[in-house]
Amino acid sequence: MSRDTALEHLHPTFRQKVQQLQSELTKADLPFRLFEGFRSAQRQHQLYSQGRTTRGAKVTNADAWSSFHQYGVAADFVLFIDGKWSWDDKGPRKAWWQKLHELAATVDLEPLSWELPHLQQKGQQLAQLKAGHYPAGGDSSWAENLQQAILDWRGSPSAPPVPDAAPNRPELSNATSLSVDNVMEVQQAVQARVTARDGLRLRAGPGTSFDIKSTLKPNQLIYIMQHSGDWSQIDIQGDGLADGYCHSGYLAALR
Repeated sequence: MSRDTALEHLHPTFRQKVQQLQSELTKADLPFRLFEGFRSAQRQHQLYSQGRTTRGAKVTNADAWSSFHQYGVAADFVLFIDGKWSWDDKGPRKAWWQKLHELAATVDLEPLSWELPHLQQKGQQLAQLKAGHYPAGGDSSWAENLQQAILDWRGSPSAPPVPDAAPNRPELSNATSLSVDNVMEVQQAVQARVTARDGLRLRAGPGTSFDIKSTLKPNQLIYIMQHSGDWSQIDIQGDGLADGYCHSGYLAALR
């Protein structure tokens, strides 16, 4: 599962702090870059399993929904030197990591003592996030991404509540709402309309862990080729070629 470095997937308050830190790192001539911001529950569980039920060394103590990354209020900063990522904290580079944490503190971000790259929103409580008590001021890009991650999760523990800032699904009108029950898994392409008011992300695969390819416009017409769980594989041009996947909850099939 790929890393997510999209700033728009971070909560706006935290996003601003990350941007401030990036600016301070540039001024200090420190070669740290954003390695990962938002992290899906699937990827978090995969990392947690490493060294426990799968091969490799342990890299995190947090399972799915137990990391601030899942809520868009944590980010990992890693050294990027000569085109390569580095976690080296020996010799003179040890002072670089200390300076990273000092600069982070100036913008109200706090580190974890056992994970040098990890920075999170100061004063935030994990129990609040798990209960759906998210920081105020969430925007649609953060909320929609978190909502899709929540809807896509099928594992344990259970996902948190959907944020209030997430766009509501439209009421049924003359269009038939899509579901796995009323559209066959593989069938002749069905024309549909994008119902998400802020646009709908087109992803490389059926889930929020896949890269974003583009964003479809509200009311844009596309063709649904087949389904994979809650996701639809779509054809934008109607040329019979698949262009990516969108969440089915924001598509309405046309009669």
